[in-house]
Amino acid sequence: MALIEIKDISKHFGGLKAVDQVSISIEKGQIYGLIGPNGAGKSTLFNCVAGLYPPTSGKVIYDGEDITGWKPWNVCRKGLARTFQIVKPFQKRTVLYNVMVGSFLKTSNPSEARDRAMEVLKRFNLADKWNILAGNLTIADRKRLEIARAMATEPDVLLLDESMAGLRPNEVDETLDEIRKIRDSGVTIFMIEHIMRAIMTVSDRITVIQFGKKIMDGTPQEVANDERVIKAYLGESYGAA
Repeated sequence: MALIEIKDISKHFGGLKAVDQVSISIEKGQIYGLIGPNGAGKSTLFNCVAGLYPPTSGKVIYDGEDITGWKPWNVCRKGLARTFQIVKPFQKRTVLYNVMVGSFLKTSNPSEARDRAMEVLKRFNLADKWNILAGNLTIADRKRLEIARAMATEPDVLLLDESMAGLRPNEVDETLDEIRKIRDSGVTIFMIEHIMRAIMTVSDRITVIQFGKKIMDGTPQEVANDERVIKAYLGESYGAA
């Protein structure tokens, strides 16, 4: 049985069908990619899974339980944490404070939350910056902080929304290593990414959506060689490569 079943999810905003009957099945331990052109509905689908938007129709099944329409905090307590495409830390608070926000999901004890947050900061090479204001971090460290805050909730599933956007090539490589380590620790990953060399390298399977509809899913190699995907998103030059 799949860990996450997204069954015929649709999300309409008035007459706009942002997501139109998309189904995805994600196995435990996978890194599952979601790609498509800008405006394809990727983040909207994430928001339906994470509880930010109630879907217009369809279901989200997690570990055999229907969590469709749950509030975000209840989804997070269930074990699904997410990052956002545009990172918005508490800029006038320290790095430690930002990660403690995630730690408090599992404890009301400030000392325990701090200890947990420091463990996570060490894991993501941010421990030496614990007392720096989040607003003073580089974009790479802000992206890392966003992941660290989500991981402080001790999730079973991590939803990553363009966590490598705006990073230099060496920073992308470092993030890919971190993503693999997260997966190896037992966390299933569902991720959106526009950097093709990154998502093609790290994903076990990929779904492609366009205009809110799924047009293909398969292994990275199958997706890269699919004519529909090449025409809709990757471009002829990618197929030739």
